[in-house]
Amino acid sequence: MNKNLKLIAASNIIAVSSNALWIMYLQYFFLDLGMSKAKIGLVFSLALLFNAFGNLIGGRIADLFGYKKTLLIGYSIYTFPPLLLLTKNSVLSALVYPIMSFGSGIGMPAKSLLIVEQTEKRKGLTYMLIQRILPSIPPAVTAPIGAWLYEKGLYNFAVLLGFLGLTISLLLLVFIKDERAMKITKPPILPKIKAFRFPILFLMFTFALDSFSREAVLWIVPIYLRDKGYSILDYGFLISLQTLIIAIGGTFAGVFVDKLSPLKALIWSWFVVSSALLVFGFGRSYVILALAYLTWKAFRMVSVAALPLLIEELYKENKATAFGIITSFSTLISIPAPSFGGFLLGFGAKAPFVFKAVVNSVASTMLLDLKRRQNL
Repeated sequence: MNKNLKLIAASNIIAVSSNALWIMYLQYFFLDLGMSKAKIGLVFSLALLFNAFGNLIGGRIADLFGYKKTLLIGYSIYTFPPLLLLTKNSVLSALVYPIMSFGSGIGMPAKSLLIVEQTEKRKGLTYMLIQRILPSIPPAVTAPIGAWLYEKGLYNFAVLLGFLGLTISLLLLVFIKDERAMKITKPPILPKIKAFRFPILFLMFTFALDSFSREAVLWIVPIYLRDKGYSILDYGFLISLQTLIIAIGGTFAGVFVDKLSPLKALIWSWFVVSSALLVFGFGRSYVILALAYLTWKAFRMVSVAALPLLIEELYKENKATAFGIITSFSTLISIPAPSFGGFLLGFGAKAPFVFKAVVNSVASTMLLDLKRRQNL
């Protein structure tokens, strides 16, 4: 692993560990500020809108000016918003997650393609090691600490610790060397449509289906558990387990994608996710709910590993732009998803999870057709 990859890995580990202290408890913080569940859903919808524009802009900037500059711009925007939570003002606090999502969106295409391009062997495993596996281990400790701090009324302290970690994470990115930026022949600001081949339409639509259904149910999970009588500490314990499962699942996903091919691995993973969501929706005991939730999170890692590798297989140029277009489209489509998830709750607590299961089954079937057309 070269110096750039080590710096990105260290930056990711510190950032995710720091966020685990506070960001996972935003829903509870918003509720305690007096925000309604509907307004919380709107905050997450706004975050998706900002993230979509971030990905679209960041992908093109990365192809035009290089990965390092794009990373520094994106993660500078990402680092400072948590300080707004200290005001305990509902309007300012509601802006934190959307602004962070915008910064993360700008940096993500550059970070993803930089990792893949600088990895010679076992690209899927290395990508997941840096992006998910290593960053997922420390939050097993920091997430329960964050829950304990919240319960003790020390959320401000947790936020300050998180901000300090994000600052250190940003500083590490300064030392990245982007040799590619020196070799870039400046393409036009707007790429030509013919630069993208047929598969991008399939990938845009299927990843959009997965993203929409995920965002429709993801924000509901902590509230769903609270309504079932489980405490914030119960949720914190589940998040702690989730970080370890993501590490294990990320390792599996990387190997799975390398051995089976990105497209085949993606198809099978979405079928497993569908089954896990059905179990989560109809499960009764905490153990069953936890196992189903963790299975969902583990196999979700295959989607994360597969996309940049699919981009590299299908495109020779404008790779970051293609990544940005797909993720941006998926996110834009998902903007009404949190509100739609709230609407689905009107049909019963199980409805959002059944919806997610059905959507992923449909997306898997569509990818089977792409595999047949492209012989991937």
